[in-house]
Amino acid sequence: MAERFRSSAPRVFTIALFLTALAFAQGKRPILHKDFDAWRSISGQVLSHDGKYLAYAYMPQDGDGDVVVRELATGKEWRENVGALPPPAIVPVDVETPPPPRTVKILFTSDGQYLVAQTYPAKAATEQAKKARKKPEEMPKQGLLIVKLGSAAPAARVDNVKSFQVPSKGGPWVAYLKEVAATPAAAAKPTEQDSDDEDQGRSAGSRASASGKKEFGTDLVLRDLTKTESAERTFASVSEYTIARDGATLVYAVSSKKEEENGAYAVSTATNSAPAALASGKGKYSKLTWSREQDKLAFLFDTSAMLWDGSASKAVEVVAAQTAGLPDGMVVSEKGAVGFSRDGKRMYVPVAPPAKPEKSEPAPADERVVMDLWRWNDDLVQPMQKVRANQERNRTYRGVYDIAGKKYVQLATPSMQVVVPTDDGLGAVGLDDRPWRSRIDYDSSYQDVYFVDGASGQRTLLLRQLPGGGGPGGSVQIAPDGKHAFYYNTKAWHLMTLPDGASINATSSLGVAFFDEEDDTPNPPGSYGHSGWAKDSQSFFVNDRYDVWQMFVDGRPARNLTSGEGRKAKIQFRVQRVDAVDEEADRGLDSTKPFTFRAESEDTRDTGFYRVTGLGTPQRLLWGPKNYRFVTRAKEADAVLITAARFDEFPDLHWTNVNFTAPKKVTNGGAQMEPFLWGKGELLSFRNTDGVPLRAALYKPANFDPKKKYPMIVYIYEKLSQGVNTFVEPRPGHSINFSQYTSQGYVILTPDIVYTIGNPGHSALKCVLPAVQTVVDMGFIDEKKIGIQGHSWGGYQIAYMVTQTNRFRAAEAGAPVGNMTSAYSGIRWGSGQPRQFQYEKTQSRIGPSLYDNPLKYVENSPIFQVKRVETPLLILHDDNDDAVPWYQGIEFFLALRRTGKEAYLMNYNGELHGLRRRPDQKDYAIRMQQFFDHFLKDAPAPEWMEKGIPYVDREDEKERFEKATDQR
Repeated sequence: MAERFRSSAPRVFTIALFLTALAFAQGKRPILHKDFDAWRSISGQVLSHDGKYLAYAYMPQDGDGDVVVRELATGKEWRENVGALPPPAIVPVDVETPPPPRTVKILFTSDGQYLVAQTYPAKAATEQAKKARKKPEEMPKQGLLIVKLGSAAPAARVDNVKSFQVPSKGGPWVAYLKEVAATPAAAAKPTEQDSDDEDQGRSAGSRASASGKKEFGTDLVLRDLTKTESAERTFASVSEYTIARDGATLVYAVSSKKEEENGAYAVSTATNSAPAALASGKGKYSKLTWSREQDKLAFLFDTSAMLWDGSASKAVEVVAAQTAGLPDGMVVSEKGAVGFSRDGKRMYVPVAPPAKPEKSEPAPADERVVMDLWRWNDDLVQPMQKVRANQERNRTYRGVYDIAGKKYVQLATPSMQVVVPTDDGLGAVGLDDRPWRSRIDYDSSYQDVYFVDGASGQRTLLLRQLPGGGGPGGSVQIAPDGKHAFYYNTKAWHLMTLPDGASINATSSLGVAFFDEEDDTPNPPGSYGHSGWAKDSQSFFVNDRYDVWQMFVDGRPARNLTSGEGRKAKIQFRVQRVDAVDEEADRGLDSTKPFTFRAESEDTRDTGFYRVTGLGTPQRLLWGPKNYRFVTRAKEADAVLITAARFDEFPDLHWTNVNFTAPKKVTNGGAQMEPFLWGKGELLSFRNTDGVPLRAALYKPANFDPKKKYPMIVYIYEKLSQGVNTFVEPRPGHSINFSQYTSQGYVILTPDIVYTIGNPGHSALKCVLPAVQTVVDMGFIDEKKIGIQGHSWGGYQIAYMVTQTNRFRAAEAGAPVGNMTSAYSGIRWGSGQPRQFQYEKTQSRIGPSLYDNPLKYVENSPIFQVKRVETPLLILHDDNDDAVPWYQGIEFFLALRRTGKEAYLMNYNGELHGLRRRPDQKDYAIRMQQFFDHFLKDAPAPEWMEKGIPYVDREDEKERFEKATDQR
């Protein structure tokens, strides 16, 4: 079958080349793979406090980028190169706390006179160092950029800066930690180095040692930006630091070679006086933490917790080994966080068992025995224990110290590891999942909820087996005054009084659903979310499908904040905070002020902003057929940033006010689109074979002509039509890039899929095929040139569908489950969790266990129907997949191979669930397009499809392939 299609390749591919040449002649061209690296995005955007300046990072995917500063009133801009972003961290799919996105840290001083930003090494410098095989400590380092706003003076740059802080209300100060060369024997003094002495600006340990071998330390630099560099103060051998919001006090910890000089020191920025030792002597000083009012500071000294009253000359030890209330066998631990209650009257202290001493002489490797025991009644299976091992080793238990009463009370213990204190620290909500842990294999996460008395540590059971997770306190929201809490359970929101735990169902009588009415998994449906408490603690805010409700703690009838207008118009309203971020502000929404909402039409996906004043109906402020998003607001001015985007509109920043009046575009990232052909997105309606009305997003090529016949690729997951106004930046990856493919003449279809429990594969088929037919009936699709692509859950559905239909000329399935019977008890290696829950409760939607209904697993497994496949299939499945065990891809491929079906399996060695390394992403993006171009555009088959890649030639394949595809 494949050969029959290949025979027409030269003629049709010549036509494709002609069309591409025509596009070039019209001044625009398709997006090519080589265009990805230079594509820039906007991040790190920030407004000066007075709202006069905007700054943001404008960074390419690969290469050096800029920080751009814009004077909003005049449009005048300054640009400074800030080097190349480092590669993103590669983390498992199921990691609990993903790393923050890569960007450039940018801050304005509070007086609006200076900008301070992080810089990275230039790409060329890093590549040169790699070629020279520099050691990690010798590689180019991060730096610091300082710009005087509105000045023609050149920006100042500082090399080897590890971190920096600018006081949020303290004027033109910057404190930064600078890496310096130091000798092992050098003495680092706890006082500052004068910048104008004979060693101007150098640390005490910056000279070469007698052996010539260098070590590296860190110096802290404090600089008044209004003065010259020679006036800065340098403090040697600093391990951490913090500057108060008002800029008046800098506190730092010294970790010196001369241990007797270690300590915690405070410096007044207003005077040139010597640093004051808050505590000093041998030991480690860490976790410097201000109270919210910044009149107190807490820190740790070895296994003691220290407290400094800003008016005192010294810090005092408040919790130590012999402190009453400290559990037996536990000590204060630097592994945890130190903090204060919001009123500053109580101090939170982390404790843990003392660290185990290291074995002086470990057994030789060939004599060690390393064995895992999987015991039937363990809380967690061994893979989950392994993934959580570091978390458990570093686990601490929070206690609270009453500063005035000088009393310590333990809140968390090994029997209740998570506690969330009330704002005043007088109590806490504790969560204990131990009775329910083993159910995580096949069910959901549950918690027993307790109230913990902050004065005695006594516990009172509030709730048993409350579903939820989402981190500490994710399932229970405590009011600012600590007298009430609300939580979601059994399809409703409940109000609970504290500390007695009396609960009422707060939403069951309101006549609308507060649970996801469209949830089609076997698990109980989740909620539509909430917006937290009012700051006066008298009400809280929860969402139904469309509207927002205010629920009162005193029994008053609930108030529909949006007056039911959302349900009438099928517009989803959600509270949008537009107030400026303020570290000192009270927690919660101010219910005495007008409410602002971001709104989105369920029918059209138009978006915008509304406002409600008093008991009125929502008033439209801004609305349009695009994706509007609130970004930030200036701290001391009515200046707001939003983004506006569509599939064919870059999400540039727009400057407006809190009323969203006449937004003005103040960035020009969209100019990058100008050279390229760009498609457009639209919504269409269809019904699945059961008659259920559904939506799909359809992306048409640039210069779309309804009289032509286009190839089409269907991309699937679950519901995707809501993304119709999402801008898709050109970048490589393990899935098709909509912008690139429409640029190159493809139509892309993303239909919504709904499911019936027990039949996930067939449910997808019943939605996708009618959506395809709806588009085919429009007359501009070549029925013989339809492909389909998806990853993970999308990959499974494709693997199933090609056993049921020959509708698709070619298919790509990324990380697919081919055999549910073997996948059921596989492991999601990223979390260590058994996959049983996925089939019984969540995405895979089978319902019963494998042992209760094995035929359901067989019926939904592509591998058992593989003889029916006629569609050429490309499979991506990597050998270190941390979500779907990669033997699933192998099983499916071997079944296809055994039955003589055309199939290709690509495994990028060491990659996870989807490609994370950019070279792998770029490589696969090209090969996947070659695969689709061959079958859907009649392009010649690439060499890897025709000849394969022998194992012995793998090392040479990258270079050969890059040369062969250089012009793509």
